[in-house]
Amino acid sequence: MNTRSFFIAACALSSASTVYANTDPATLEPIVVTAAPMRDPLTIITDAKAPRQPLPAADGAGLLKSIPGFSVTRKGGSGGDPLLRGLGAGRLNILIDGSSAFGGCGMRMDPPTAYIYPDTFDRVVVRKGPQSVQHGPVPLAGSVSFERDTPVFTGPSISGDVSATAASFDRNDQSLNLLAGSELGWIRLSGQRNESGDYRDGDGVQVNSAARRHSAAATVGWTPNSQTLLEFSYDWSRGEGAYADRMMDGAKFDRDAWQIKAERRQITPWLNKVSASYYHSYVDHVMDNFSLRRPPAMKSAWALSNPDREVEGAKVDAELSFDQLTLNLGADVQHDWHTARSGVNYQQQARTPDMRFSRQGVYLEGKYTLSEQSRILAGWRVDQHEATDQRASSASKTAGVTDRDTLHGGFIRFEQQATPQWLWFAGVGYTERAPDYWERTKSNNAFLLNPEKQTQLDLGLSWRQGDWQANASVFYAKIDDFILAQYPNAPHFSMASATNVDATRLGGEADISWRFAKHWQAQASVAYVYGRNDSSGRPLAQTPPLEGRLAVDYDDGVFSAGASVRAVARQTRLDPTRGNVFNMDLSTPAAGFSTVSLYGGWKPEKSLSLIAGVDNLFDRSYAEPISRGMPGGMAQPAGYEQTLRVNEPGRTWWVKGRYQF
Repeated sequence: MNTRSFFIAACALSSASTVYANTDPATLEPIVVTAAPMRDPLTIITDAKAPRQPLPAADGAGLLKSIPGFSVTRKGGSGGDPLLRGLGAGRLNILIDGSSAFGGCGMRMDPPTAYIYPDTFDRVVVRKGPQSVQHGPVPLAGSVSFERDTPVFTGPSISGDVSATAASFDRNDQSLNLLAGSELGWIRLSGQRNESGDYRDGDGVQVNSAARRHSAAATVGWTPNSQTLLEFSYDWSRGEGAYADRMMDGAKFDRDAWQIKAERRQITPWLNKVSASYYHSYVDHVMDNFSLRRPPAMKSAWALSNPDREVEGAKVDAELSFDQLTLNLGADVQHDWHTARSGVNYQQQARTPDMRFSRQGVYLEGKYTLSEQSRILAGWRVDQHEATDQRASSASKTAGVTDRDTLHGGFIRFEQQATPQWLWFAGVGYTERAPDYWERTKSNNAFLLNPEKQTQLDLGLSWRQGDWQANASVFYAKIDDFILAQYPNAPHFSMASATNVDATRLGGEADISWRFAKHWQAQASVAYVYGRNDSSGRPLAQTPPLEGRLAVDYDDGVFSAGASVRAVARQTRLDPTRGNVFNMDLSTPAAGFSTVSLYGGWKPEKSLSLIAGVDNLFDRSYAEPISRGMPGGMAQPAGYEQTLRVNEPGRTWWVKGRYQF
């Protein structure tokens, strides 16, 4: 099936009648081969531990790539940067158990998803667009929250699961999760190991991409009664990764984070809940050009950098209920410090402050039920944002300058269950976003960039009936002072600058599923984004093209199997040398492609499952349209063949086993 015919079929399915999936229970855990369907037109909730195709994710970005509207910038075997509807980095909030997550590298070798191992979490919640104010500053693209459940015990018990994954290119993962507790509290422990070698693309070209990571997490909860919770959690991660898109690798990715939460529920008839939390994280990162390169390059002072990042924050929230009205009001604060040092003897060097950030915000969000079929949701927040340039005067014209902004964000949305089968909504959101660390360091002119200001219209519907289920959401956004990164010295990704422009963006996602026989289901999804730089009249750089997926699955509770096709259109809307803080458009259009994946599963008993699959069945050589690239032979080390963009892995065989107890 070629790309064009696939899109015709995908669009036909997506425009068909939308109805509800058959709710007959299945004892075999279904594999996610197309994407988790939307719970409603704006929210997606998916099981973080569910097996997926392509190959089960090694980090958070790999999981998000299976959800319509997400794309990931390929850099190597790890550390991909996720984008939702073409926006990432500071425009996409990443949360871990409610607290903000960040990486430490000034070149974004380690986006926050690089420290997230999906098997550690119970669910992933995606909220699209500026349609909530409770989860930090209102994001332009949306937010992603990796969450662990709060267990409820009626007596002493212990449970857990162990899993292992093996795949082509020396990929092997192991994961262990344990949970033990009683009515008075619990303890949750988890540990993961992930390792992979260099992969080869469809042409057999080896890509500098080997990666290793070890991580662990522990959570202790105390519940003296059914209304009170006190919880402490700690996350630990150590890793390294080779990169194909630059002259340096990540020799060290260390993260330590902890959080404490307190919650009291059912306080009065009108005060449902009061909660408070404090979190702290520290990322220590080393990048160099010799630790992971074979043969290694010559060590030099410029060839090693050791940035770090320390973040602390706190939040208080209260939930109130008055008949038809529910309110959430709260406040949060966050402080963020960056330092750096360099040289092959960096451990003997003192750290130099780089940049400091602080933010304080207050918010109010409410839901008013008009009737059994309709409701209004609305919210508003205000944030005081402060950034201080702590770089030396020789490195920055704004050294010692503090930039302060008062930022506003809010939304209003109407939802109606028009019939038992149809739900529709319409919402308007507004948000202001100050430049983040990477944007402010792009050049001497970047520190005092104007905040982005976005107004967005969101529309959506869900239709469910019988053996059918479908969802669709679309958006239209106008952005004033959009921060556009520029790379005038391309193909070099350094010495960049940034400027404010005006932009227009529109697009959306749709998915549909049909259970056409007792054990059979067909699925399809499609996603598209259009972006325009209104200041220049050119396309908005780093906007992904049309993408669609088709899948057919069989599941009888013991055996399962399926096939899926993913197709991405040719990307011709480019603005060369411009982009975001981690990538730019190249002058050569990205070719369209389609790939085929197969899987089969066996569950001989409720607690044991085994799933195997093959991705990129026909061993196609291709690259994602927003994949990083370094034309001119700058990135790949000796012994590796340079490609225009970082190609995706070729044919990949994999198997995953899981035992629950």
